[in-house]
Amino acid sequence: MLYFKKSEVAEAYHISEKTVTNWIREAKDGKLDLELHEEHGRAWIVNTTRNIEHIEQLVEKRKKFRNSRGIKTIQPKPEFYELYNQQQIFDLTSSLDIYHEVAPDYTYFDGGAEYWDKYAQRLAFEKLPNLLTCTIKQLRANQGYIDDLTSQYQRINVVDIGPGNGLPVKEFLEHLLDQGKLGRYIALDISPSILRIVERNIKEWFGPKVPFESHQIDIKHDRFAHLLTEGVLEGKADSIVNLVVSFGAGFSNFHSPDDAFKTVRSSLNRQDLFVHNLKLDSKTSRQYFDLGLRTKSTMFDVHERMMVDLLNIDESLYDVEAGYDDQLRQRYIRIRFKVALEITFSLEKGDRVVRFNKNDTLLVWRYWHQTAREVIDQLERNNFDVLQTSQTEDKDYLLTVSRVKCD
Repeated sequence: MLYFKKSEVAEAYHISEKTVTNWIREAKDGKLDLELHEEHGRAWIVNTTRNIEHIEQLVEKRKKFRNSRGIKTIQPKPEFYELYNQQQIFDLTSSLDIYHEVAPDYTYFDGGAEYWDKYAQRLAFEKLPNLLTCTIKQLRANQGYIDDLTSQYQRINVVDIGPGNGLPVKEFLEHLLDQGKLGRYIALDISPSILRIVERNIKEWFGPKVPFESHQIDIKHDRFAHLLTEGVLEGKADSIVNLVVSFGAGFSNFHSPDDAFKTVRSSLNRQDLFVHNLKLDSKTSRQYFDLGLRTKSTMFDVHERMMVDLLNIDESLYDVEAGYDDQLRQRYIRIRFKVALEITFSLEKGDRVVRFNKNDTLLVWRYWHQTAREVIDQLERNNFDVLQTSQTEDKDYLLTVSRVKCD
C-alpha cells in the first residue's frame, strides 16, 4: 500500500511536519476522515485520491481561519523596483507564489553580479579543484576534439550563455584568435549587470580583437535562433559554425533545467555545437556549501541573501536551513518563516499579494545532483546528440559536446 511520509506532505503543501502529526492523531481519534496505514505502532497517511482531496480541504481551511492579527505585512524595498521591470517582477512573484522559491537568475543583478565577479576571481587562484578551474582544464583537454569538429569552417562564433565574468572562456577565445578563426563573441544573460561585467573584461583582455555583442534574454524562455542566422541566410553555412557554451552549471539551479535545454535546442542550426559542463553528484558535493562570504548574522552568503533583503524580509522573521534532500537529490538553502507573512507587490495593473504561512519555507538556492549517465540522458531527452563526454580524474566534473538531433 502506498502512503505519504510526513515530510512529503509538509513539503507539498507548505505546512509543518507537526501539523501532519496532528492530523494523523486526529484521524486515529476519529476526528478526521483520513485513511491511515499503521505498522509497528506507527501511522502514515495513505496515498489515495480521497485522502489528497481531504488534505487540500484541510490546507484551505487552515489558511481561511488563520489568525489575521498574526500576519506580518511587508513591501519590497524601493531598490527592488529600480532593478526589475514589470515582466520580471511578475515572473519573480509567480515563482514565489507557485513554487515558494526565488528565481535564481534574478540574484545576479546589480550587486549580485559584482559579488559573483569577485567570487569567480577568487576561484581562479584556489589550489583545490573547483568549477571554474576544472571548466578551463576540461576545455583545454577537449580543445583538439572541438578543433577537429570545426576544422572545415573558416569562422567560429562563440555564444556564451550565462557568461559570468568571462573567465571560463578567456583561454578558449585566445586559442581561436591564435587560429585566426574567431568570429563573433555573443554573451547572453538575463542580467544587464553581468553583461556589463563580461563586456568590461573582454575589452580589457582583448581590446578590439574580439568583436563583442550582448543580448539580455531569459534562457528558460527566450530563443536566440535569430542571432545564429549568419551564414545560413547568406548561403555560407559551410564556412561559419556557432559554438554555444554553458559553463558554471547555471542550468542546475533552475526549477526546471529542461526548459533551458529546450530553448538551446530550438535555437541551434544543425552544424552548431553545444558545450556544457557541471559538477556531478558525489558524497563531497552533497556537503559542499562554500559559496562565498558568509554574513555574521546568518549562514547566508551575500549573494543568497540579496533577494531576501530586497523583498524587505527582516532576518528576525525567519531561520535559515541548509542541507541535502535525498528524495529530490538537491542541495538547498532556504528560509523557514517564524510568522505568517504577506508581501505586497505594486504592479502597473494593480497589487499582487504573495502569502506565506508560519513554518512555510522559501527556497533561495538549489543545485540538482546528477550522475554522468543522468546528464547524458537529460541531453538526449531534449533532442541532443551527445558526441563526446569527459570527466576530470576525480570524476567530480563532466563536460559534454553535443549537436542537435536531426532526422
